[in-house]
Amino acid sequence: MKNPHAVALGMLGGRKGGLIRASKLSPARRREIGKQAAAARWEGRLPELVRPLFWSYRFEDLRLPESLDLLMLHTLTYGTTEQRNWLHRRFGVDGIRRWIKNRRGKGLTVEQMQPWIDAGTARRWQSANSAALIWENR
Repeated sequence: MKNPHAVALGMLGGRKGGLIRASKLSPARRREIGKQAAAARWEGRLPELVRPLFWSYRFEDLRLPESLDLLMLHTLTYGTTEQRNWLHRRFGVDGIRRWIKNRRGKGLTVEQMQPWIDAGTARRWQSANSAALIWENR
């Protein structure tokens, strides 16, 4: 049960304090505070949800951004729908697409790339890389 007096005080402007403070800060300072908050939330740790994907690694040693390539590759290759959805929420479509494009799909099959990359593009990359056919035909 909420205290009605506290609710009334909140309605008088107590809830606006953070917004007023933020409006007085420069955009650069707000951005800096946001980055610090994000870093404090993440601290580079990976969530327990993806632990099963790293059976041959010491999970506690994996940190972002250092382990980004490993995280993306293992999640896209071996991940469940839930793990891939987490990856999508964490990095967004553009982040995943950029990672795949930078690697030109190396280590992934056309099917694994398809949600983020056009199938024709993925096949073109694979035809240009003889080792990629090994991944596709495994």
